[in-house]
Amino acid sequence: MKTTHKIINGDALEELKKIPDGSIDLVFADPPYNMSKKKGLGWKYSKHITMEAEWDMFSKDDYFKFNQEW
Repeated sequence: MKTTHKIINGDALEELKKIPDGSIDLVFADPPYNMSKKKGLGWKYSKHITMEAEWDMFSKDDYFKFNQEW
């Protein structure tokens, strides 16, 4: 049996549209978790490590919408 593995780096919601139905067995996606101290669900009063990167900053409404799309 021949297997083919491919890593695709991109917006999962956009990249998945390009993959034919029934052609894959697994998708591993790592979405932003909105852990920013500034705008996200950060852990203000703990020593938990949070992100400070722009790609992980959402308003609560935008983060809810983002998760609904997933």
